[in-house]
Amino acid sequence: MDEFLRDIHTMIFKQWILMQDQSQCHIYLDKDNNHIIDIKTNYSFSQVIFNPLNIIELSVTNTTNQNIEFYLHFQMKTMKHATELFNEMMNNILQLVEKPKIKILLSCSGGLTTSYFASKLNEAAQILDYHYEVKAIGYTDLFNIGNEYDVILLAPQISFMHAKVQEILKEKIVLKIPPQVFAKYDVVKTLQLVRNGLENKKASHNRRPETTLKPLQIIQHRNTKILVLSLFRNSLRIHIAYHLYDENNKIIINNEIIKSKISMEDIYDVIDTIILQYPHIQVIGISTPGIINDGFVASTSIIGLNDLNMYQLLKERYHQQIVIDNDVNTAAVGYYASQQQFSSLIFLFQPNNHFGGAGIIVNGQLIKGHAHIAGEVQYLPLNYSNHPQVLAKTPEGALELVSKTIVALSSVIGPEAIILSCTLIPDVDELKKTIAQYIPESYLPQIIKIENIQEYILLGQLILCLQEYKS
Repeated sequence: MDEFLRDIHTMIFKQWILMQDQSQCHIYLDKDNNHIIDIKTNYSFSQVIFNPLNIIELSVTNTTNQNIEFYLHFQMKTMKHATELFNEMMNNILQLVEKPKIKILLSCSGGLTTSYFASKLNEAAQILDYHYEVKAIGYTDLFNIGNEYDVILLAPQISFMHAKVQEILKEKIVLKIPPQVFAKYDVVKTLQLVRNGLENKKASHNRRPETTLKPLQIIQHRNTKILVLSLFRNSLRIHIAYHLYDENNKIIINNEIIKSKISMEDIYDVIDTIILQYPHIQVIGISTPGIINDGFVASTSIIGLNDLNMYQLLKERYHQQIVIDNDVNTAAVGYYASQQQFSSLIFLFQPNNHFGGAGIIVNGQLIKGHAHIAGEVQYLPLNYSNHPQVLAKTPEGALELVSKTIVALSSVIGPEAIILSCTLIPDVDELKKTIAQYIPESYLPQIIKIENIQEYILLGQLILCLQEYKS
């Protein structure tokens, strides 16, 4: 698009936003900056920011918990594209017009005994004008959806799991219902238990501040700027985290897109806006779940990116060199570069409710295998007590899944260390005891659990881009 036309489209878009129906929210120019449009509801604060070069930012913040529900940026291309993204933003805003309810998950061994209790709690909450929403669920699904709730209530049958549930669902309030309260279906005392838990919750999060990794091993300097993207999902949102590295491998941009769903168009928007500001980028690297073979992405867990030739689409659009890799492979490369202790290791990532994956480093080399299938542990013909995706829902199932996978990989590869990322296994000592049932302890690799896989992925993707870049 001609720059003059782009300027006109941006001005029209700005006026179009200000003319939108304001019955459910307040839309107005920021009093301190007329390049910003503020959008307020009682429980959200959102902005549309018009930057130089017609780059537009959209963000939605939930003011009840300060969580960013939606964030993206794009350069004005067409009014259709811009209005579609704005409408997607408004859908998030309209969900925050009414006071968000405190979401409470009531769990027992099977879910049946708590269903009646949950309905009574909802009735009582409505009568007392508490903004609570209670749902009953069986233990096997607790960890699959627990992160979507504010409070977890454990029935007496599973109250012994309190410490483990709290360790896995770190950011949630986890409470035990006393047996005498549960036996009588005492809704008043249960709701008071919830209120006390909410009042006692610490204002500050327990999560440790995340740091940006720097490789201990020297990466060959190639005098190039590299843009690295990492696509990943949690239970509620899709994220595109990205770093732009300068010629000395120093991060000059660190940001993240947050949406409920993504498409290739969202990836284009990220790349386009960065290239617009830094036109001399030589390499674009993308890390994504799934099997990546000759640029074709298969069986990824991100809806909208399955079964497409991502490499071809990007190569047709950009003149930069394109490097696409599997996320666990890049995590393995990133971890390997961040230490000097191990020459052979396996990075094992076991997400909740999904197949796991392994990145394999042998003598300092990443092993991808024929058709890049190395590390796809879902194809291991192991004898499990249930389907792997069912086992991946609970700590007990994940323990079986991970321990048998580690034994199989260790007996074939013999790594010095297993680097594990699995929220359902908080205790590595318990994992080691389980593995010792299958393989002598003297043959076991060192097992190291890590919390933040994302920084290893971004670092690993940078290294793979440097390795493949042709000057």
